[in-house]
Amino acid sequence: MLDQAFSVSNLRKILNADNEKAGDLEEKYISNAHIIKVKLRKFLDMLFFIKWSLDRNKVSAEGYDRRKKRLNLLLKEWRHRYEIEIANKLEDISKIIGRKDFRVTLIESTTTISDKKIYGIGADLSQILAMRFVQLVLKSIYDVKMPSRDILVGQIKSLSLDRVPKFIIRADVESFYESVRHEDLLDSIHKSSELSVEVKRIITRVLKDYQNISGSNKGLPRGVGVSAYLAEIYLSDIDDNIKNSSDLFYYARYVDDIVLMYAPSRPELAPTYRKTVEQIMQRKGLSLNHKTTEVDALAEQKGKFEYLGYEFDLAPGGSGVSLSSKKLLKYRTRIKKSFDDYHRKKAFIPKKAATELIVRSLFLTGNMRLFNRKSNAFIGIYFSNKHITNTKQLDGLDNFYRHKIKSIKDSGLRDRLLKNSFQEGFSNKIFRNLDLKQLSNIARGWKHG
Repeated sequence: MLDQAFSVSNLRKILNADNEKAGDLEEKYISNAHIIKVKLRKFLDMLFFIKWSLDRNKVSAEGYDRRKKRLNLLLKEWRHRYEIEIANKLEDISKIIGRKDFRVTLIESTTTISDKKIYGIGADLSQILAMRFVQLVLKSIYDVKMPSRDILVGQIKSLSLDRVPKFIIRADVESFYESVRHEDLLDSIHKSSELSVEVKRIITRVLKDYQNISGSNKGLPRGVGVSAYLAEIYLSDIDDNIKNSSDLFYYARYVDDIVLMYAPSRPELAPTYRKTVEQIMQRKGLSLNHKTTEVDALAEQKGKFEYLGYEFDLAPGGSGVSLSSKKLLKYRTRIKKSFDDYHRKKAFIPKKAATELIVRSLFLTGNMRLFNRKSNAFIGIYFSNKHITNTKQLDGLDNFYRHKIKSIKDSGLRDRLLKNSFQEGFSNKIFRNLDLKQLSNIARGWKHG
C-alpha cells in the first residue's frame, strides 16, 4: 500500500514528477535551489566541452584530467547544496501540512468555461504539493484510471460500424460536476479504511470550502485536479450497476460522456434501456441531459451519434467516421482568430504578426510530438483525428483557410501560408518543430483573438 504520510520523501516524489514534466514549481517556489541547478547545468556543459576539446586535440590529456577533477569536485559540492535547499524547504512544508489546522484554500476564478464556474487553489507550495499528493493517493487506493480517448474511439468505431443489429445510447450527464452530492461522496471517503486521516481531512475541507463559496452542498470544484479523481470515485458505483444491465454488450464512459450498446434479447426491450440508465443515475442524484441520443440500428443500419470529437454514421455508404460538428467548428474558429489577430497587429508590429500567423498555420495543419513526455505522445491534424474515414471536411477546412489567405496583401506571406494544408498534413502526417514559446503565442492568439 502507498505510504500516505506527507513526508519529505513523498513530497520530493511530487516535485520530481513536476520537474520531469518541465513544470515550474522549483523555479517559482524554491528559487535558491533552481539557481543552483542552473549552475550545475553550466558545470555539466563545461565537462562536455573539455571532453570535446580533448577529442579534437585542443587540450592535453593532463589538462583534461586536471579540469575534469576540478569540475567533478564543484559538481559534488553544488549538488550537496542543492539537496540541502530542497530538503529544508520540503521539511518546512511537511510540518505545515501536518498541522491539524492546515487547509487548502479554494479560490473562485473570474473566468468561466461554457458558462461553468472554474476554481483554483492557493498559490502556496504546501497547498499545491498536498493536493497533488492527495490525487496520487486516490489514484492508487481506488485504482482510478482515466480511460484512453484513442482506445475508446477505436472500440466504438469498430463496433458501431460492424453492421450487426444493435441499439445505441449516447448519453451526457446533466451538469455532472455541479450535481455530485457531498454527503454520498464523503460517506464513501470516510468509510474507507485505506485512506489516512490527513487525506480525508484535506478532501473534507475542500468540499466544505466549495460549499461555502457556491452555497450548495452539491458539486465538485471544476479546475481543481483532485475533482477528476473524486468524480471517478463517485461514478464507480454507477459504472458497476450499468455494466450489470440486461442485454448490454459495450459500455464506455469518459468523465460524464457515455456510450452504451445493447443486443436486445427481444426487440420490444429497446425502449426500456434509457429508463433503466436514468433510474441508476437518479439514485446518485444525477440525470441525463437533452443531448442524449438513441440510435436504433436493429432492423436497419442507420443513425448517427457524436462522441469524443467524432461523428459515427452507421448507414452503409454514409460518411462513416467524421469530425464532430463541435470539433469542426473549433478548427474554423481557430483559423478565423489566427487571421483576425494578424490583421489587428499588422499595422503596429508587421513582422511579429506575420510570424505568429505562420506558426499558427503550421500548428493547425501539421503534427508534433508533445514536449517532456515519457510516452511517445503525438498531437496534430492527423494524430488528434486519426480515426476519421471521411476526409472531405479537411478539404472544406482548406477552402476556408485559403479564403482567409486572400485577405492578406503581402504576397510573400500569402505564398508562405499557401504551402500549408489540412488535407496534406493529415494524409502525409507532416511534422512541425515548434518550441514552448511559439506554442504559448499560439494559445494567446486563440484566447484573446
